[in-house]
Amino acid sequence: MSCAFYWASNDGMTGHVWVSERDLRALVDEMLVQGMPWPFERIEGDSSIAADEVESMLEAAEARTRLSTDAKLWLDWLRFLEGASANGGLLVRP
Repeated sequence: MSCAFYWASNDGMTGHVWVSERDLRALVDEMLVQGMPWPFERIEGDSSIAADEVESMLEAAEARTRLSTDAKLWLDWLRFLEGASANGGLLVRP
């Protein structure tokens, strides 16, 4: 099962990403190790994550991975979250 994330404010061409189940697990595991507050309960169904929540996640984030061997995936995810923070938060669509 994959999951789609959208910036709350996007133009339909940018501001979205589809993440495979494997990649999502790797990202969530890295977020946990780094102490990033990730709202697990809201990735099970259609939901939203406010910009201030995304900012809280980013405050705890480090660019260097501690657990993941896929540094590019991690950096891409952090850039995506930065965009979400600037564009009203995230919409989650499993």
